Amino acid sequence: MKRLLVLVPALALFGQGCFPGNMQAPQITSEVTATVEERMIDQNGLKGLYVLPQERTGTLPAVMVVHEWWGLNDQIKEEARRLAAEGYAVFAIDLYDGEVAADAARAGELAGQVRANPAEAERKMKLAFDFLESQPEVDASRMASVGWCFGGGMSAIIGSSGDPRVKATVIYYGNPVTDASRLRNMSQPVLGIWGVEDQSIKVDTVRAFERSLKAQGTPVEFHYYDGAGHAFANPTRGDAYRPEATADAWQKTLEFLAREIGS
Repeated sequence: MKRLLVLVPALALFGQGCFPGNMQAPQITSEVTATVEERMIDQNGLKGLYVLPQERTGTLPAVMVVHEWWGLNDQIKEEARRLAAEGYAVFAIDLYDGEVAADAARAGELAGQVRANPAEAERKMKLAFDFLESQPEVDASRMASVGWCFGGGMSAIIGSSGDPRVKATVIYYGNPVTDASRLRNMSQPVLGIWGVEDQSIKVDTVRAFERSLKAQGTPVEFHYYDGAGHAFANPTRGDAYRPEATADAWQKTLEFLAREIGS
């Protein structure tokens, strides 16, 4: 399916892949709904966007998508649609209770509130898997998580929760798991996408995370992109965006998911 993206220009970034505090978050519009169907979910304390391919046969593998620190904005909804177009049932969770940050200062506040209570974030993400598990279109034996930036760290949290429904974990430049007791829970395959020039998630920390996973026998596939910093896979991020690295990382993500949960 062809996708038309209209991007708002952005400036150079710093910190957690974000803009200076006085700059507004970029917006994205797209025409990608021709082959997917979607509906917003707000039930039992769970909010998010549920997306399915319009053409499907039998039950589908499922992916929970977790947003960047801006919240569930148009760009993350677009990522959910792209995954659904590849043959997945996708739930893009909203961990900010409906709010999308208008600037980096507010994004930092919202992300900080969630990070201050990781147990609550984990509870909500498990509700997302409960939702997916209950859908007639979903094969609950084939579910995974994917997240970017703040959401990459959240993907790592649910991936280290010990929930047996998480069959694969994808982390785009999110905080690695350092707690040994949680790390032991990560027995499912893990794909990591990292920028070598990332000033927020340091490569040395990531490589230590990779070594720890390998040492305990976790199937690990980590990719490090030279010349790429934090949030390099977000096309709305101006000078940080690396289109070639993004395309390669996306292809590796699709191959990983197809291998681990099918498509």
